[in-house]
Amino acid sequence: MNTELDYDVVIAGGGIAGSLAAVAAARHGARTLLVEETGQLGGSLTTCGTGPMMTFHAGDQQVIKGLGEELISRLVGKGLSPGHTVDSTGYTYTVTPFDTEGMKRELELMATESGAELLYHAKIVSADVKEGKAESLTVSSMGYLIRIKAKVFVDSTGDAILLRLAGVPVLSGRDKDGVNQPMTMNFKLSGVDIPLIRSIMEKDVELFPFLKQHPKGLEKKASRLSFSGFQEIMRKGMESGELDIDRDIVLCFETNNLNEVIVNMTRIPRLDPLDPFDISKAETEGRRQVWEMYAYLKKHVPGFSNALLLTSGPRVGVRSSGRMSGVYTITASDILSETKFSDGIACCGYPIDIHSDGAETKSTFLRWGGYYSIPYRCLINSAVGNVMAAGRDISSTFEAHASLRLSPCCTATGQAAGTAAALAVKESISPIDVDTDNLRKTLREDGAIVE
Repeated sequence: MNTELDYDVVIAGGGIAGSLAAVAAARHGARTLLVEETGQLGGSLTTCGTGPMMTFHAGDQQVIKGLGEELISRLVGKGLSPGHTVDSTGYTYTVTPFDTEGMKRELELMATESGAELLYHAKIVSADVKEGKAESLTVSSMGYLIRIKAKVFVDSTGDAILLRLAGVPVLSGRDKDGVNQPMTMNFKLSGVDIPLIRSIMEKDVELFPFLKQHPKGLEKKASRLSFSGFQEIMRKGMESGELDIDRDIVLCFETNNLNEVIVNMTRIPRLDPLDPFDISKAETEGRRQVWEMYAYLKKHVPGFSNALLLTSGPRVGVRSSGRMSGVYTITASDILSETKFSDGIACCGYPIDIHSDGAETKSTFLRWGGYYSIPYRCLINSAVGNVMAAGRDISSTFEAHASLRLSPCCTATGQAAGTAAALAVKESISPIDVDTDNLRKTLREDGAIVE
């Protein structure tokens, strides 16, 4: 067993951002290794049961394409996704359902076809940094400690694990008290009567608050149904004590498979997702809430009486944790003013979506069709120049993070980070010195939207 490895680019974390960062780096000629602590790719979308992806659009315009769109097209071609469909909750523009097992496999295929290598069941334990440059990271896997050298590293762990171990400044939580957004244990149900719920949405739009803001019949346009409503039923459950959960709404998303839904309703507040004991408590509490919520839905909510619990998690979902302190920190003001940066490498039109400590969610919307760009400077830092960030690790304020954390945006920042890493290797420079005009040109040639 060789425990001393050497690559051009090492990607830490095989979520959607890391997977596509690895594809981008390998396609541009870098010898690339993708290190993942579980045994599959997809991160929150597969390991945490999160879905659908939302949103690739701003109004009627698609503002996220590139490798993310290639992934969806491949899934659609195999019957593993219906593609982008209208968000019938009325919250955002589109959602993109998918088959979870299909997502795992398609990301693997894209990675291996690109020439990237995969190292599963590998947990990062340390990073070797000298004179402001990371020389290697060490992972623990199957009883071995494996030291992996690289010219450029990308942290897409979601929790900024490599960044912290490398000594890059990392922020966590909101400014006033360091508290992050609540965690959620998603769960999946089959046997939900989607036609019945569609008919209720058509007859009584008052039950679905975001839907009221849209022209009647939005639910008819969705190839897979998303719904957010039944607030009075939830209120009664909390008041009676039958629900020991602060959640004000029934929020479900039909998957690629008809009458199968992902339930995004449990809420685990004020635990630190970067604390090993807190994350363990969150897993346990999340599963407790799943069973409580499952029983309540079956008993009280129309369409759920014959529902069957398929899976929970299998890992608790984390909305926010570690964020790199980078060369530039994107802010809520940047987002709401729809700033288009000269070094923009990705675009996003999703609202600022902050789940509170209690039952409600605080949302701040851009104008219809409005979107912003994310500057390359949010992916790099000046402390350890050859360690980059991708996905929800990038440099942002707590509020801005609540928009750019969504998976479509993470496909774009992942592609940008992987492409920039390969360009840095090719030119024998640090990522901080990559020519952003050349990077943007390369991304555009690869189908990405940067402005």
